[in-house]
Parts: sequence; structure tokens; C-alpha cells
Amino acid sequence: MNSSASDRANNPTEILDLVDERDRVIGTVGKRETETDPRLVHREIAILIHRGGELLWQLRSAAKSVMPSTWDLACAGHVGAGEVPAAAAQRELREELGFDVALVALERRLVRQPSETYFAYVFAGAAPEGVEPVIDPDEVAAVEWCDEAGYGRWRAAGRALSPVACELAEAFWAERWPIRR
Repeated sequence: MNSSASDRANNPTEILDLVDERDRVIGTVGKRETETDPRLVHREIAILIHRGGELLWQLRSAAKSVMPSTWDLACAGHVGAGEVPAAAAQRELREELGFDVALVALERRLVRQPSETYFAYVFAGAAPEGVEPVIDPDEVAAVEWCDEAGYGRWRAAGRALSPVACELAEAFWAERWPIRR
């Protein structure tokens, strides 16, 4: 049986750890439920892939249930039930962009959106020389490298950008984290 692009992009049967406001596991919950109920706190990962002063951005697939056709960080995704965030980050990177790099943990932040609440575990990795992402079209429509000046042009032009990705990109360019660029 063939699954739909929406099911492949959104994995409606995925089970996540349900956590309290201190990030302690208190149960499990279906991913689909977390996307519409901000009381169901869960874990996600966000990955900044950089080369020099540029960041890799992805255009989320139109089939995504959250922020479809929106520009986001290189990679983002959910942490599965029982999975540690670092392992989820490596898995998502391979699934969405087809490559693997050493990742550095930058921070954990509680993100409150109108329809969901999650702890974002933020990682960064330096792009290998000559890396060519191999995107999963169910997840990612396109990728693009962008420096700080290009990001300013995107904002001025009204490009659809993830608010959390904007915060993290701006922190990267402000050199808030001690990562090698």
C-alpha cells in the first residue's frame, strides 16, 4: 500500500515523549496530537548547518502539516519516544538532507506557539567541503545557502520564514555561541 506524501512528510503514527515544563518525561503522545494542543509539551531538534558565515536553509515541503512551504533551518524534527535529542538530530539530518556531520549541542529552549509547545534542542555542524544535500522531497522542497546580508534581503522581501529559525539564525550571526565558523 502506498502512503500519501502527507503521511510520509508528517508521520502521523509517530509516538513522542510527553514532557512537563521542566522537560521530564511524564508519558507518551502521538505526534499529530502535539501539533494542535499546546498543553502537550514534547521535544524537537533544530540544526544549523554552516559554512563560513552562511547557513543552510530548507524550504519545507508543501505536504508538511506545520509551516508548509516555509523556509526553516537546515533540519528540524521531532524526538521520538525514548530517543535522545542528539540521536534524533543525526537521524533527521540523514533523513532530510542525506548527509551526516559532527554536531555540537548549542542550547535547549522552551518554544510556545499558538498550536504547540516544545523543547527545542539546538545543534550546529560545519558543512563538509563540497557537500551536496540529497533532499527527501516528502520533507524538503529546496535548500539554499544564505549569509547575513542575504537573510536581510529575504526579510525585506517578505519571504515566508520560520520565526524560531530567524531567532536562531540571528543568534548565529551575532556569534552568541562559541562554534567555529
